[in-house]
Amino acid sequence: MKKSNYYMTLILLVFILLILSFNLVHAQWNAINSGYAVTTNWHGKEVPIGQSVTAWAGTNNSQVYQVEFKWKNETGHVIYDVNVTNLDSYTTPDYPPGAPQEIIEWATNSSNKGITIFYANNTQIPDSQGEWSVQVFFYAPGGHLMGQGSGKIKIKATSFNVTPDIPILGTAGALTAMLLSLGFFLHRKRASNKQHPNF
Repeated sequence: MKKSNYYMTLILLVFILLILSFNLVHAQWNAINSGYAVTTNWHGKEVPIGQSVTAWAGTNNSQVYQVEFKWKNETGHVIYDVNVTNLDSYTTPDYPPGAPQEIIEWATNSSNKGITIFYANNTQIPDSQGEWSVQVFFYAPGGHLMGQGSGKIKIKATSFNVTPDIPILGTAGALTAMLLSLGFFLHRKRASNKQHPNF
């Protein structure tokens, strides 16, 4: 394989991974089709320290009456443990007020019409740098955790990065800069090979 073909394949692979990462960023709420879903209003973005983050938990199971939010910091310690009872509900294509774009897109998708969703949300302010997560547990009356079995079942974990300030480029910008640098390097190498064919 020629080196130029190798580099072109590498560039194509990076672009495919970039596209897949963007799709995964917005696919979190789709899990509700299988019963339960969790997302945040910062999902897929970096959160500056001191900014509030709202976690949204939803289910199509009408027996759920309580949702527990466990907020963990970058070391995995539970910093906030909040229980929310008396869930609100909406039926698609409607969606809750203040919902993140991901939930709005799911609710207004014609293939999801007429589904009743029971939801709760909780807002916290992460106060340290690093990757935080929110774990959510869905309970029925009597404290029974919904799902198979009688033990605790982690339904979903959502991660987000907390940064000291708003990044200028972000992940997409950094990848674009790397790809442009690689392209410039390949162009210079090709030009150098033309001038020095024996090298």
